[in-house]
Amino acid sequence: MLIDVNYFRIGPILKETYIPWQWLVAPMFYLFAYYFLNKESIDKKRLFVLIAPFFVITIVHSIQFVYHLYFNPEYQISNYYERGLFLYTNLISFVHIPGVIFFMYQMIISYEKKHIGSIEKIKTETTWLKNLIHIGVVIVSIGMLSAILGVVLDMKQSYYAYPFFISLSLWIYWVGYVGINRSSSSEKLKKLQSTSSSKKMGYDTFAKINEYIITEKKYLSVDINLNAIADRFEISNGYLSQLINANTNKSFNDHINELRVEAAKKMLIDKRYDNYTIESIGIECGFKSKSNFYSTFKKFSGQTPNQFKKAKK
Repeated sequence: MLIDVNYFRIGPILKETYIPWQWLVAPMFYLFAYYFLNKESIDKKRLFVLIAPFFVITIVHSIQFVYHLYFNPEYQISNYYERGLFLYTNLISFVHIPGVIFFMYQMIISYEKKHIGSIEKIKTETTWLKNLIHIGVVIVSIGMLSAILGVVLDMKQSYYAYPFFISLSLWIYWVGYVGINRSSSSEKLKKLQSTSSSKKMGYDTFAKINEYIITEKKYLSVDINLNAIADRFEISNGYLSQLINANTNKSFNDHINELRVEAAKKMLIDKRYDNYTIESIGIECGFKSKSNFYSTFKKFSGQTPNQFKKAKK
């Protein structure tokens, strides 16, 4: 019988009880933006600061519910649209949300500064985040205005908050839609980030080595190898390999072969080499055999040397 009584007491209360989900919207968006830009989990301290307010407010409302249900049935729980705990905590949330948005905007600006070397490419991947933030600011302003009206005018009807709830719902759906469609862009951004940061670490050294290889035409030598170049610049083989990979996204052999293929292309369309066989041009460009020349040329150009020559002629 006690269960039945409590059931009828709980029913009307649950109708006026809510989970303060608006305290989670901005933190969830922040976490999404953080992972999109940094590709790593957020530290526990920052995560706690982001979601702690949600749990605090939920506990406060739960205490009010339990107090009314078991200790003081006469205690009146105000509904969402009149002066009381619900409305006041909503008002506080419109201080918390702009704070989270501000730190999210700072995170994006800081990210752009770190990758100033490729800022134009990076901006194409961060502009959409900024646009979502700008729209979020407008929606929060609408919500804040509706909450203030609720306090000042003591409006007990829900219609004054409809613009906020509708616009917030549409914004949340849009964030989800854009987020899904940006998954491929996220991978692209990761590549841009790693390339940008590696250039800062060793680009000058790489540029010097690459200039030597090209100016001295070392790539045309059949005997060129990683050890010889590393010894020439007094660095380790491993470090040289990392430099080339970081700044070209290629291995040492692929980088050298690509330079050879570009040289071969010039010779194939140069009339001065019309009396050269395809195999001779390959040997002149540093390839050890005809088969090696053909397979490498097709790898980097998508055509065989003959096909390339005919197309250009």
